[in-house]
Amino acid sequence: MTEESRRMFEKIRDFLTVYIPKQRGLSEHTAMSYKQGINQFLTFVEKSKAVRYDEISFEHWSASIISEYLVYLERERNVSASTRNQRLYAIRSFLKYARISNPELTILSLDASGIATAKETQKPVAFLSENAMKVLLCQPDDSTRNGLRDMCFMVTMYDTAARDCEMLSMRLNSLDLNDVCPKVRLEGKGNKVRQVPLMKKTASHLKRYIKIFHSEDSKGDDWLFYTTAHGKRNQMSDDNVSRFLRKYSAMAKTECPEIPDRVTPHQFRHSRAMHLYRNGMPLQLLAEFMGHASTVSTQIYAYADTEMKRRAIEKCHVDTEKTELPDWQTDEELIKKLYGLA
Repeated sequence: MTEESRRMFEKIRDFLTVYIPKQRGLSEHTAMSYKQGINQFLTFVEKSKAVRYDEISFEHWSASIISEYLVYLERERNVSASTRNQRLYAIRSFLKYARISNPELTILSLDASGIATAKETQKPVAFLSENAMKVLLCQPDDSTRNGLRDMCFMVTMYDTAARDCEMLSMRLNSLDLNDVCPKVRLEGKGNKVRQVPLMKKTASHLKRYIKIFHSEDSKGDDWLFYTTAHGKRNQMSDDNVSRFLRKYSAMAKTECPEIPDRVTPHQFRHSRAMHLYRNGMPLQLLAEFMGHASTVSTQIYAYADTEMKRRAIEKCHVDTEKTELPDWQTDEELIKKLYGLA
């Protein structure tokens, strides 16, 4: 390994292990995405430029090579525009970080910043109607232990519009159920914390759940939702959530055909946001409720709500078949006079 290569790899290590998780406080998912992007880029350089992996250095981070890599992603890997852009963001972010302590890398960083992003197709927001969500939430048999757990998880996820990772990160001390206004503390992206109110019915479900799943000697930092293996309580996994959502969505679909074949945790979040928006919650307040840094992210619900647009159009609709035209519009002589033709 050359000295230049060592310098680059040390910067990558600091970027991934210190800067991203500790200084920026970005989520584990974002850190993993950046790691995958940089790994993939280095592998591309190794194979396309016939250079040994341990000899790759900052000279291989030129705008021309980065552009070649992006073309490779599009044409050979057939990735989406979104994935292609995420890879570019990872590279830009790393070079921007590296130039802080190595000013000579500024040109590389600025050149990378000048590479255009691909135009992404805006996908419609996938959400369930209020009726479909009601049917889905009624599927777990809360007279059984697992059914009660699954029901409480789903009801809380919908009520709070929490992300899946926020739900799985909840601990006993995240809840305040004895207040006049029950609420939960959610830890979102970038370690951002927000307080979200709970419906009193949701709080009642959670009290019942805690009474059964958490003994009196439970600690405040115990996982709220957990699974047990070999007598040890573990944080519930994404796979576990996916399994019971798949089960209940299949059951609900027999009663309500509009429920999609695959229901995801994020559809709970989108559904709650759409229902709140349709019931009059202003976008600014909705942005705070959802944990968005600005209303820009929240605008997708306004764009997606075709039902509200349809109702608004109907209110403003004029029935032209029944509307009589004013006399002047059918009086040829008057029209000529008005327009200087007579």
